[in-house]
This record gives sequence, C-alpha cells and structure tokens, in this order.
Amino acid sequence: MANHEDLRIRRTRTQIEQAFFELLETKTFNELTVQDISQRAKVGRSTFYSHYYDKYDLLESLVRDYSTIFQDIVQQRFSIQTPEIGSNTVRVLIVALTQYRQNLLLLFNLHTETADLERNFKQILKKTAADYFAKIRLADRTNLPMDYLSDLYASNVIMFLMWQLRHGKNDAVIRFGDRLQEFVLKPEGLDLS
Repeated sequence: MANHEDLRIRRTRTQIEQAFFELLETKTFNELTVQDISQRAKVGRSTFYSHYYDKYDLLESLVRDYSTIFQDIVQQRFSIQTPEIGSNTVRVLIVALTQYRQNLLLLFNLHTETADLERNFKQILKKTAADYFAKIRLADRTNLPMDYLSDLYASNVIMFLMWQLRHGKNDAVIRFGDRLQEFVLKPEGLDLS
C-alpha cells in the first residue's frame, strides 16, 4: 500500500511541476498563481498545498532537485582521476543536461533570494574546482590565486552550458570550451611572465 501511495504522490508532484513549467512559457513567475498551477495540473488547490507551501516553495524544490542532478554529474566527472580532467567536461555536461533543456532554460531566467539555479550551478562548479585545485596542490605550481581560477572555471562552464542550451549543440563551441577548461585547470604550463 505504501508503494501505491508513494506512486500517487510522485505522480501528483510531477503533474504540478509540469503545469508550472508549461505556465512559465506564457507567464512570468510573478504573474503565476497557485490557482493557475492547480488548474493546469488538474488538481485542487488543497492538493497543491499538501505538497508545497506556495509557488516559491515549488520553485525552491525544483531548483534544489536540478542542482542535485547537476552536482552529481559534476562530482562524477571530477572523480575521474586523469591528467586530462578538463577534456570533454563541457561535452559531458551538455549531453547529460540536454534532457532537461527546456526546464533548465526556464529556471535560469528566475532569480529569487532563495531560488537561483544559475547561482547554484556556479557555486557547485566553483567549489568543485577549488577542491580539485587543493587536491592536486595547484597553488604550489602557479602564482595565480586559486579563488580567481575557481571563479574563472565556474563562469566559463556556466557560459558555455547556457549558450549550448539556448542555441543547441555546437561541436566547435564544445571543443573550444573543453580546450579553454584545460587551460584553466592546468595553468602551470602557461608562460605568465
């Protein structure tokens, strides 16, 4: 019985989430109401409120879910211990996130104090890069500040990711992005004098 109930809960949440994304294609987040979402999801408002406190709670839940997916992909990528860690990172992210393309694009346009997918993705990338730099003791091999390199890495990956999601997969841009990440992740080989 518990599995059947869990399935119904998941199905209802999925209906609400799909309705939210569908409505975001025609309305701004500020224009959306719980009534709009409930009607589109074909659930009562009381059902909506049994799952989410309000539309902000729904947004925060979605941002949290997609951030977790992204963090898992990034951590998996950085757990591969090869000298070419930067190679194909942008490609791996694009391929893995393409299935969520439309929802990600909609969420990237929403920025609230408690729910900002772009900010979350950038923080995940920055922390992962900083941890990687500490692990390989990069500070011992370059004069560049580690926080600068972490920021640069995160900003570049976000820019490439958002561009690819908005414009579609472009192999030349992906190769360029991967090559650029190699420089960021291994700057000690560059002549900076």
